[in-house]
Formats: sequence, structure tokens, C-alpha cells
Amino acid sequence: MTAVAERPAKAMPERASRQIRAADRMTFAALLTAVGCARLFVKYTLQNWRVEREHIETAELLASELVTNAVKSTGIIEPHPAYTALNHLVLVHVRLLLFDNSVVLEAWDADPNPPVMQEQTLDAESGRGLLLVATMSRRWNYYHPKSGGKVVWCEIALPSWPTEGDTAELPRVLPRRKRHTGPTQPTQVMNDPELLRRVIEGLHALDSDEKRED
Repeated sequence: MTAVAERPAKAMPERASRQIRAADRMTFAALLTAVGCARLFVKYTLQNWRVEREHIETAELLASELVTNAVKSTGIIEPHPAYTALNHLVLVHVRLLLFDNSVVLEAWDADPNPPVMQEQTLDAESGRGLLLVATMSRRWNYYHPKSGGKVVWCEIALPSWPTEGDTAELPRVLPRRKRHTGPTQPTQVMNDPELLRRVIEGLHALDSDEKRED
């Protein structure tokens, strides 16, 4: 037994009344490799938007489910497809939209048929994708864009975006040190007894001054 998703909704719930803070999208070939690539796209985009790690992990999981369904609907699900099968390869699109207190994840594929949520049994080994989306997101739905096909979207709740009066600084992504690939130079060791003697005398003088003040 299967159940069709909710009635079609607009491209974005209440989009006209909400401000989009940031947006990004990426296109993938409709192959199984698109799933892992979409996860990386979602991960690094949300990191750049300074979304908390907990919500990034949720978005990664939901992106996997939506893109997997998109590939199954229109693409090639064989791990090692024949070269001739790639002649008519279609595409899938993933888009992220950042709002004040949520992130919306959209996955487009060329199949206009509504997404179907399968009834789950205890021994079921697959078909849980949309169930996970419905469980782990604030809400989800689909719509038919003018370009054809369908877009399945879900919304992930986030903490409220800081207001102008909020002085708390947003978390920043720390820069990573670049790996040095050239030859390693030996560490230069200072060997100047006179300079070392003056440094030690200066430290002793500072220590004596602090004791006099006490």
C-alpha cells in the first residue's frame, strides 16, 4: 500500500512574507554518485552560512533521501552503468534557501509524477526515504515548476537569526593551515651567549622591580 504526498504547495511556503538570507544551487547528473556530491554541497554551503553542526547533519541526511529518490525516478541506479547508457543522461537540481529560522532544501527531477510514501512494515529494507523526510523536517511537500518535472522540498527548523540589536557574534569557520609540500628547512637555533646573558639580566631586573612594589 502506498500513499501520495500532500497536495501540491507553492514553491516556497509563505515565501512572499519571508526574507531569504542566502541561496545556492547545484546541478548533478542523475547517477548514484549524485547522492554523495549533494551531501557535500549541502554540508559546505551550510557551513559557509554558519549553520550549527546538528542541523547540517540533518540537512545532509535529508538531501541524501531526496536526491536518491530523484535519481531513482529519472536516472541510472546501476553502480557501474554502460557507456551507452549515458547518452541520454538527465539532470537533477538541488537548491538551498536560508531564512530567518529555517533552511529549505529542494530537489528537482524531470519526472512529474507525485512522490509516493510507501507504507512501512517491520521487515521492510527500503522505501523509508520520504518517511525520514517527513519525520526529521518541520514540513515537506512538492510542486510542479513551469519548466516541468517536480520539486520535492523540506524545511529544517533553525534557531532564530540574530536581530540588529543582538550583540552576540555569530560563530565563525576557523581558517585551516595550508599543508606545506616543499622541502623542510632545519630549525635555526640561536647561539649567542651575550644576547642570552642580557635577556636573563633583564628578566631578573623585572622580577626585582615587582618584588620592590610588593
